[in-house]
Amino acid sequence: MQFPFLFKFALQTHQLLNYTKNTHKRPSLLQFLPFTAWVLLIFILLTLPGKDFEKVGFHLPYLDKLVHMALFGGLVFWFGLAFRRAPFPLSKMKILMMVLISCSYGIIMEFVQKYCTNNTRSFSYDDMLADGLGALIGYFLVRYIILKSNIRALKNLN
Repeated sequence: MQFPFLFKFALQTHQLLNYTKNTHKRPSLLQFLPFTAWVLLIFILLTLPGKDFEKVGFHLPYLDKLVHMALFGGLVFWFGLAFRRAPFPLSKMKILMMVLISCSYGIIMEFVQKYCTNNTRSFSYDDMLADGLGALIGYFLVRYIILKSNIRALKNLN
């Protein structure tokens, strides 16, 4: 008497595959606009002279590290959202590759700060660590959002 259960499971799986095939399209260039804007924002913020940020008016310990985490977490987040409706699944490996690319971008930006900003910005290994940690947080956030959207799609089938 397990056949009705197996039949129902096979039918739901087939419906989910057809649902994702019909609703997921190839990502357009417009979907990468937030990601591209975020990359440019990171570049601009990390190359502005450091004295411009001292005028903020309040002091929060490790604010600089929190900003780095938010910037590079956002980088992975916007990348994941650009591919959310792709015809192919956004696998863990693809998101992890984006984490590695994001970490590499953070390392490159630290060297840009060291050699290309006329000593108005400083090189910091702590910033690199904060960039990597932020990218990992972005990874888990994207995984959570994709998992929730897949569960919602499955519930809509029933």
